[in-house]
Amino acid sequence: MLTLRMPATLKVAVPLILLAMVVLLGTINVLYNLPRAERLARDSGQKLLTQEMSRLQSTVEYLLLKGDLAAAQHQIAVVAHNHDYRVAALTDDRQVVIAATRRAWLDRPLAEVMPELDGAVVEAALSQRRTQLIQRRDDATLIGFAGILVRGEPDRLRPSRTGGLVLVYDLEQAAAEARATVLGQSLYWAGSVAVLALVLWLALHVLVTRPTARLVAAAERIAAGDGSARSGLAGDDELGRLGRAFDAMAQRVEAARCRLLQELAARERARRAMEVSEASYRAIFEASEDAIFVHDIATGAIVDANPRACRAFGYSSDELRRLDVGALSSGAPPYTQADAMAVIARAAAGEPLSIEWHSRHRDGTLRWDEVFVKRVAIGGSDRILAIARDITDRKRAVEELARQREALHQREKLAALGSLLAGVAHELNNPLSVVVARAVLLEEQGGASTQTAAQKIRAAAERCARIVRTFLAMARRQQPERAPVMIADVVAAALDIAGYAIRSSGITVSTRLAADLPLILADADQLHQVLLNLLINSQQALAEQPVPRRIAIAGWHDTDRHQVALTVHDNGPGVAPALRSRVFEPYFTTKAVGTGTGVGLAVSLGIVEAHGGSLTLDSPAAGGARFTIALPADDAPGRELEMPVADRAVAAGGGCTVLVIDDEDEVRETLSEILRAAGHRVTAVGPARRALARLQVEPFDVIVTDIRMADLDGRDLYREIVRRWPQWAERCVFVTGDSLAPGLREFMRESRRPVIDKPFLPAEVRRIVAEAAAAQSPNQPRIESRPP
Repeated sequence: MLTLRMPATLKVAVPLILLAMVVLLGTINVLYNLPRAERLARDSGQKLLTQEMSRLQSTVEYLLLKGDLAAAQHQIAVVAHNHDYRVAALTDDRQVVIAATRRAWLDRPLAEVMPELDGAVVEAALSQRRTQLIQRRDDATLIGFAGILVRGEPDRLRPSRTGGLVLVYDLEQAAAEARATVLGQSLYWAGSVAVLALVLWLALHVLVTRPTARLVAAAERIAAGDGSARSGLAGDDELGRLGRAFDAMAQRVEAARCRLLQELAARERARRAMEVSEASYRAIFEASEDAIFVHDIATGAIVDANPRACRAFGYSSDELRRLDVGALSSGAPPYTQADAMAVIARAAAGEPLSIEWHSRHRDGTLRWDEVFVKRVAIGGSDRILAIARDITDRKRAVEELARQREALHQREKLAALGSLLAGVAHELNNPLSVVVARAVLLEEQGGASTQTAAQKIRAAAERCARIVRTFLAMARRQQPERAPVMIADVVAAALDIAGYAIRSSGITVSTRLAADLPLILADADQLHQVLLNLLINSQQALAEQPVPRRIAIAGWHDTDRHQVALTVHDNGPGVAPALRSRVFEPYFTTKAVGTGTGVGLAVSLGIVEAHGGSLTLDSPAAGGARFTIALPADDAPGRELEMPVADRAVAAGGGCTVLVIDDEDEVRETLSEILRAAGHRVTAVGPARRALARLQVEPFDVIVTDIRMADLDGRDLYREIVRRWPQWAERCVFVTGDSLAPGLREFMRESRRPVIDKPFLPAEVRRIVAEAAAAQSPNQPRIESRPP
């Protein structure tokens, strides 16, 4: 352990103390004023940068609106002469650098040369034309950016594009000047205090240090046994009086020494009396609330144990003396007789130990003890003392905490997996939309042989579409969408996905579904997920079972409870009775590591209960495990799976004029073919700006536009339509594959327009377009009028 020792003499100690005061005052001054000065320098830099941004913003914006780009670039170049600014840059409406004090930045995107800028924050600041300041993490620079109106199209009266101005201010130089000022002031004051300390030291040396040294010398002689030593100090000051008092005290020291010898003799007699106080030790030993064992230092045998130890382990004191330590241990390494003797040997060598020990009660109950082991002397003999304290409850709490941490880790992994799947699903939306729609069109328009092939393509494509939509729905965490569902269709879809894996595992599946099963009001995709989980669980349970391996699916209508019941029964090993109450707990699994996460049954139970049903497990007499799903039957027995009203209207004819806008050629052509097949007159354009030009000369009943487009996205296009032709706002329909974006969801809530999610089905596209056409205000003319 590091200790601070003062010098032996005041001649050294006093100067060191004064020097330490000088250093301390200087350090306090630096620590207090230096951050304050740097903060003032940063605040001043922010103010200067804001002023310069305001000046440059107005100047450059004026020059750009005049079309004088060279003058604007000159204004940026002038900034390079001010060494307080590291970089100045000007961007166009595409955020590409068109002028900069660094030539390497020219014609490069701003996000590439300054990746530390948040694209969303910059976009918001530029669109609102307000100054935004960002300080880098290293606190060395301050970045300012603001929107700049640039000249728009020649035929536009108002500027329609927004560029950007970026300045990077050097905070380090101002901070360095502030630090230099503070350090200079600190050195000046430190020097002044040092001179004052030197004067004080000289005075203390003459008045205090030398007389004190004489006192110390006299005291050392007395300590050495010279009772005749005197200080000899004279004078009426404090040290003189202290010297005379010391001399008087020295006279009494000799007399006190004799009395001290007598007191030492008395203490020796008291020590001998304490050695006889074994009764006190026994009282403490007997009354302790911890289990105490006394072991022989050589053999490790138990030579004594207190009553608490007898109660804790269920033995009498005599029985404990006849037992080895291993008999009180769990017996599993490292809690055996040999391990206990190794601990006793270490304690005998003088090492105090604190260990956790797995102990066994006389009735076989296991417990955890925290044991303190130490070598002690008892009754004149060396022994090993072991004090055991029950920590079973604490260990259980630690294990529960570890389990909860593992559960949290599993939840985080599942959340990350869900985000990954949602991202993959989004990337599949555009090509999958084309595959799904083309397959349906081939089925509708082709010949007999083509229809057969198209049906297979459509089945596979729609299955992919359902999987993609399920991924996106899981990422959105939306509420289930309830509709009339036939339980036989759910069983067929689950077997379609899991059938190959089940058959390849040598498992036979039999289904027995009653013919009178009513419809249920449910989310078909979620029920498909529940049944798929049960089938996969049965397949994994049968993996190590001998043949025959069987899975039986049965369904019937429970008229008494007005429920549809579905069971999945396998002839596997089943579930032990002690574990049946836990199989639906999140993250509880009996599978090997890497085989399952323990969330499938918990998720399935949540889905079934959200539908107002129940999911139970039992083990029938025939063996295996049987899961039963019970769901309420639909209260409207006459309900049919009908074509939506809008679809029937489209199927019956009565098409309208539709403008399709999408910068993806395949998606645009597919949408056009779907709508033309429904009898609509379709005009398809790529860039959104071309669509605006088309709307100038020709109105449309419905405007179908993609949200994400390169030149002008669907949101800006919608706002432009609202500004020019507000009566056409309700004719817009949006197509998107990125409905998870928060900004897009907010826009959908504000516009309240229908959305076609990718991947889309032709029937869905026709239905939404027909509904949009039918929902237009009756006061609006249909197509015959020209736009104002």
